[in-house]
Amino acid sequence: MTAANVAEEEGAQPIADAIKRQGLNITELHIDRAYVTSPVVDEVMTSGGTIYAKPWPHPNRPGLYPKDDFKLDLRRGTITCPAGQVEYFEPGKTVNFDPESCGGCRLRSQCTQAASGRGRSVQIADDEARQQKFRRLQRTTKGRQSLRQRTAVEHSLAHIASRKGSTARYVGARKNLFDLHRAAAIQNLEGLQRQRAA
Repeated sequence: MTAANVAEEEGAQPIADAIKRQGLNITELHIDRAYVTSPVVDEVMTSGGTIYAKPWPHPNRPGLYPKDDFKLDLRRGTITCPAGQVEYFEPGKTVNFDPESCGGCRLRSQCTQAASGRGRSVQIADDEARQQKFRRLQRTTKGRQSLRQRTAVEHSLAHIASRKGSTARYVGARKNLFDLHRAAAIQNLEGLQRQRAA
């Protein structure tokens, strides 16, 4: 439970700390993509854990080559366009392909709508390597099955949200965190009861 003006990813650390206090270790994270920049993700990956999250979507334009059609070499820091033009990149920066090469390219009409004298540009994310890994996971049957496990989490969150309502009941994060723990405890007890009944 965080204040409304706090970045969503900052909510991950208190949860991870609470798990550690119980003597448990996180080996898998099934998270919303808003949390992928949290330090908790780095900690889990460093300890050999696995992260399951959907990648951020590319801002593609219909009829033009999407970013996925560009070959990224993360070790060398190069990006190659569908026509074979190579540029170097830095994470978090935009790659601008050479305007002269793009101007006479036979694939230009399928690649960019940039004005004359400008080439194709491609945005490289700060965590591009991680995003590429998420994309590869999403392309496999096993990866998609793993991502679907998050559906059960979303159902639990929806039940808690319906119990608590759409707005905070109290003033201050501490009281609302206590209220969230109360709702989660009831949710867990109901789940255990259903298991026993089955």
